Amino acid sequence: MKNKFAKELGMLGVIGILIKIIGSFYRVPLAYIMSEEAVSYYAIAYPWYLTLIVISTTALPAVVSKLTAEASALGDETLQYDTFVIAKKLMMLFGGFTLLCLSVGAKGITAFLGYPQSFNSFVVLGIASFFVALNSAYRGLFQGTQHMNHFGYSQLVEQLGRVCLGLLMVWGFVKIGLGDGMVAAAGTSGAAYGAIVSWLFALWVYKREYKPHKALLRDHQALVKHIIKMAIPIALGASIFPLLTIIDSTMVIARLRATGFGDEAGVMYTYLSFYGAPIIGIAEAVIIALQVSLLPMISRSFTLKDSRLDRQIYLGIRLSVFIGLPMSLGMAGLSEPILLLLYPSKAELMGDAGVVLMWLGLGVVFLSVYQATTGMLQGVGKYKIPVINLVIGACVKVVLGYVLLGIPSINVNGAAISTLVAYTIAAVLNVIALTKTVVMPRGFILQMIKIVIANVAMLAVAKESFRLMTPIIGFRLGLITSILLAAITYVILTFLLKLIVKQDLENMEGHHSTL
Repeated sequence: MKNKFAKELGMLGVIGILIKIIGSFYRVPLAYIMSEEAVSYYAIAYPWYLTLIVISTTALPAVVSKLTAEASALGDETLQYDTFVIAKKLMMLFGGFTLLCLSVGAKGITAFLGYPQSFNSFVVLGIASFFVALNSAYRGLFQGTQHMNHFGYSQLVEQLGRVCLGLLMVWGFVKIGLGDGMVAAAGTSGAAYGAIVSWLFALWVYKREYKPHKALLRDHQALVKHIIKMAIPIALGASIFPLLTIIDSTMVIARLRATGFGDEAGVMYTYLSFYGAPIIGIAEAVIIALQVSLLPMISRSFTLKDSRLDRQIYLGIRLSVFIGLPMSLGMAGLSEPILLLLYPSKAELMGDAGVVLMWLGLGVVFLSVYQATTGMLQGVGKYKIPVINLVIGACVKVVLGYVLLGIPSINVNGAAISTLVAYTIAAVLNVIALTKTVVMPRGFILQMIKIVIANVAMLAVAKESFRLMTPIIGFRLGLITSILLAAITYVILTFLLKLIVKQDLENMEGHHSTL
């Protein structure tokens, strides 16, 4: 595969899936080694940490990526380095702020929550937040200069450091008999170790492949204001996803109890949070890889007024469906067998959990379109629009979810259906906003129809082969074989129907960085 865009997309997708798999393995031994009390202290601190690092993990890398890509397109190497250095200094200040919030504020927060034993976990996550902030500027630079290998490897190094060193600390603390509060802090230390190791890796790459550069905040006030102005709406948009999770965790259980499900409501909520969400997370890793790849490329073309911009935008939409739809239909069509494969000891729950995963799976294609179009909208400078569209979708989700959860026959499925509707609304509004000022290439509708036909055929092969082979070779082997046959079918149809051709990928090739 010679095409740079395709290679980078594939590499980021594989790394993203690896990170998800490694992360899921982290929780299994963690739950086994730690007591239930220690797990609860560990879990209480994390939502605060995740909320505070939204700017570090999402907003700042996107801003630096866009600005460095624009500077590269104009051949302005000095502006590229100025952007990186100023962003890094801003994130040092922001990292110091998050460190203070989580460590200095730990005593007050844990007292308020009624879990003083979580104090050390908050302090450790404060340290992690500082290094995560430092990492963000480097990742934005790697993305904007289209060194996606460095971007992906820095994420992988972080996850490996988190898992290996975090588990080692937990095991050591349990062995020497420290209390649950310290053991929980050891569990959260994985986040700090991962961030530090990743920062050291990014620093090593920067010193090896980039030039040293100095820039003072006071000399670049306009750039400082520009970075902050761009980062705020992106951060607000990114914070909506964890906010929706918090809303689900409170509204779903409360509504189900009010509807008459009582203590069963908590178990039903796990269909969403414990069984469904991790599977959707694996698909999301591939989707985010597409968004990360599209943003700098669209930024360059937009800055240079490249004649290929129209084709690139519509191809980005087509790729989001090409990648998202098979995952979406696969999860929806084989939801119960997939859950039975992963959780054979919970077979009695998998029928109901499978229905929830079906609805969540159907939303994956719309999530794919939303994420891809968000990256492209940011690339053309319309970074507020995806936020507004997601807020609209989120508002509909809350209202619709509240209504559907109150219908006993729909119950917890209402939360999954409302999520599907929210992603659909946000994706459609993004597409409308993105395509308003660009010309649709000839044959776009036909190509989309062919992608749908190929996916329907793929799903038919998967379901029929699973039905025929399971009695012969058993459930597990039958399911795995049917998924492989479906994937082979999709690859063959991609070539036969010319869903994605060499010229498409050539149109996605960006201009090389000046760095």
